Amino acid sequence: MQLLWNGDKAEVFNPSRGVRQGDPLSPYLFVLCMEKLSHLIQAVVHDGHWKPIRLIRTGPPISHLFFADDIILFAEASMDQVSMITIMPSVQVLA
Repeated sequence: MQLLWNGDKAEVFNPSRGVRQGDPLSPYLFVLCMEKLSHLIQAVVHDGHWKPIRLIRTGPPISHLFFADDIILFAEASMDQVSMITIMPSVQVLA
């Protein structure tokens, strides 16, 4: 894993254990992981593999929403999109 610190790349490190529940660092790590997940979803949407929904024809596409520690995924109702949603457990393993 590697982080950007003030715009510079930090040294590569391998996390060896988790953070205790209630640790002040936990919310920040969670936000970092959710930000990365959001970018991954946006990349799949941009590539055209994930088809987000629109509430109105001229409205913005909605592929996912985050709230607290939950995520809501939105996609067109088609079998192709079902396969996109079913890969999410493998993303969970990576996170």
